Amino acid sequence: MNDSQYGFRSPTEDEDDEWVLVHHGAVTNTNPGSLVEVTINTRPICSNMTNKEFRKEVMRARDVGVELVKRRIEGLARWDVTEQERVTTFFARADESTRRVLSSGLSRLVTAMQELVPEKIIRWDSKTGKALSCGLKPTSRDTQASVCRPDSEKRIIVIHTDFCKSPFGLLRDACKIKTMIHECTHFTDTFNSRDIVYGDRESGLRIWANNHPDEAIENADSITGYIATFDKVIS
Repeated sequence: MNDSQYGFRSPTEDEDDEWVLVHHGAVTNTNPGSLVEVTINTRPICSNMTNKEFRKEVMRARDVGVELVKRRIEGLARWDVTEQERVTTFFARADESTRRVLSSGLSRLVTAMQELVPEKIIRWDSKTGKALSCGLKPTSRDTQASVCRPDSEKRIIVIHTDFCKSPFGLLRDACKIKTMIHECTHFTDTFNSRDIVYGDRESGLRIWANNHPDEAIENADSITGYIATFDKVIS
């Protein structure tokens, strides 16, 4: 995947180089005291990969996620028995109202995911927190990522340590692909979803939906499960 596809290009054009844009534009310094001071954090976002590898990994997860969303859009258009059963599994009902909510939300979700660029998928730190409208410290030991819903238009996803250790495409459980989808469902212009209950496995989400049918359609992991929970591994 070429970095320039997302508006990035290494100054050396060498895909093996790590690079950081430190200041946009070139100027001749003719004014005393007009130097731009730049602090560069060279620590990798994930300790188990370079930032170049991280960019490729998250963009590949995003691309697979977009294709999975498109498949569900096609399934809702067919609205056959198989698709209705899948909707019922995660939302406890397969009525026209649920179908409409999913169809419109998935269409917006594709657009939002396609707008993601690597520079907006970042590591959480104190400076990041100050730049957003809400605090995004990990809420539990296994929190993988977060978004600030009031800042949805910025399309920023904050990565936590467990994301780095997560498998790429273990679709029956937690994985990077599902995390990317999950976080994008939180954006106010997609599903504006909430984290009412967490669950990566189909069986648990089905049981919860049967007991909470009115909340399931708003739950991020239920929407993510409907889109991307399959008994397969994408490597």
